[in-house]
Amino acid sequence: MSTWTAIALISVAGIVAGIFSDKGKKQNSREITKELNAIHDKLDALENDLRDRVETLERIVTNPGEDLKRQFDHLDKAS
Repeated sequence: MSTWTAIALISVAGIVAGIFSDKGKKQNSREITKELNAIHDKLDALENDLRDRVETLERIVTNPGEDLKRQFDHLDKAS
């Protein structure tokens, strides 16, 4: 085998290895992107749930009827 044949075979082997390496990286990148999107969706759902809960608590705390009810409950417990 001549020197030029060896250089050509090594070059082709390097190019093929690079192609497979890039293909593997792209596959992993797609999987990671899917996982990150799933995590992002879960965080959005949790954020919306927490927002709803805070709004409900704000409504309860600022409702005058609830305040009056709490005062009556406090009076019942005190007597």
